[in-house]
Amino acid sequence: MAHQSRAVAPRSAGPGSSRIAVGPAKTPEWIRDAVRAAGCTLVDYADADALVWGDPRGADALGEVMRTHQQFRWVQLPFAGIENFVPHLDDRRVWTSGKGVYAEPVAELCMAFLLGGMRHVIGYSRVREWTVDHGRYLLGGNIVIVGGGGITTSLVRMLQGFNTHITVVRRHPAPMPGVQRVVGQSELHSLLPTADAVVLACALTPETEGMFSAREFAMMKRDAWIVNVGRGRLIVTDHIV
Repeated sequence: MAHQSRAVAPRSAGPGSSRIAVGPAKTPEWIRDAVRAAGCTLVDYADADALVWGDPRGADALGEVMRTHQQFRWVQLPFAGIENFVPHLDDRRVWTSGKGVYAEPVAELCMAFLLGGMRHVIGYSRVREWTVDHGRYLLGGNIVIVGGGGITTSLVRMLQGFNTHITVVRRHPAPMPGVQRVVGQSELHSLLPTADAVVLACALTPETEGMFSAREFAMMKRDAWIVNVGRGRLIVTDHIV
C-alpha cells in the first residue's frame, strides 16, 4: 500500500503544472487558496491529476468520486486519522494524510486539560472561598502516554518543565527523547495503578478500539485523570457516563 504521511505531489507534477481538484464542494476556501499558493492549477475532477479531499466525514463521497474518476495519481486526505477512508485505499496511486500537522495545537490542548483537571480549575471557579484543597500537582507526576506519534513528541516536550516521569506505550518500543520508559502495549495494565494521568494519543485501529473500559478504569487510582486526544472510540463511553 503506497500510503505516505507527507503532503507532497508526485515527482512528475511540478509547481505550476499540477492539475489538482479540491472536493467536496463544501471544502473550506482556505484549502483551495493553499493549493493555488503552491503554484498548482485548480481544475474539475475530470481534468485533475490529483485530488485534495477536505471532508473528514466524507469517506463514502470520496469513494464515489474515485469510482467515477480513476485517473488521480495522488490523493491528499484531510486529517491524521484516516480510519474511515481505509476501505477506499488502493495501490494504484499515492495517498497522503495530515499526519503531524496538528501535533502542536493538540498537544497544547492536552496540556490545558491536564492542568485544568488536575488542579481542579472548574471546581475552584464555582466557589467563593478556597478553604479545601481539591486539586493536585502535575509537577513531578507520573504520566503514561499511549501512542508514539507527533502529538506525543510535542506533548513530551511541553511536559519537560514540570519534571514529570513519562512512560510511552506504543506498538513498537523505541527510545524517545525526554521519555523515561518506552514499552509495548502488553505492559499498559501494569502501568495504570501508579499513573497520575493517562493520555490517549494513539490511532484508532481494531486493536485500540475500546481499549479503555471499566476494567482499565478500575485499575487506575481514584484521583488519576485520563485525557483522550485521539478518537472517541478508544474509550467505551458507556463505562464512564
